[in-house]
Amino acid sequence: MRAFVALDISEAARASLARLQDDLKRSGADVAWVAPGNIHLTLKFLGEITDDQRTAFEAELRRIAASTPAFTASLEGVDAFPTVPAPRIIWVGMKQGSAEATALAVQLEAAARTLGLRTEERPFSAHATLGRVRSPRGRPALVDRLKSVHWPVPPPWPMAAVILYRSDLSPKGATYTPVVQAPLRAS
Repeated sequence: MRAFVALDISEAARASLARLQDDLKRSGADVAWVAPGNIHLTLKFLGEITDDQRTAFEAELRRIAASTPAFTASLEGVDAFPTVPAPRIIWVGMKQGSAEATALAVQLEAAARTLGLRTEERPFSAHATLGRVRSPRGRPALVDRLKSVHWPVPPPWPMAAVILYRSDLSPKGATYTPVVQAPLRAS
């Protein structure tokens, strides 16, 4: 199965990000927008894993989550990778909870390495992807919108679990199915 580990976002954050996407869509740029129901904060992309690898990784995921205190999360600022003037990925950063998410990502990366799973060379960045730019069409208008967008940041929310998702790709887009919810340690 194709899998990744993520933190979920609140319904208020999801609705706020959908409104932000609607605003950015007005640029007419050629962007593959993430369906609002699929927006999350990825901690670790695993790629294709076997059932045995999933079972071993689940045990590590539960161990890591159980040793991590629950925390509060919030979002801030719209940005783009590699830069706003040359956007390929449009995203919103994680503000509150960023240090905790980074610590989780580092531990998950170490667990993946120990199990011989896919590892990531780039440093972790706590963010929620909103869309992927497919071509230069409409890029100037998108860049203008990214530079001037006024987005009311949603209220913070409690983060109580880390989730292992299955990702199924189709011509209609990705479908994400929670496989395991590993609770964080209660404060």
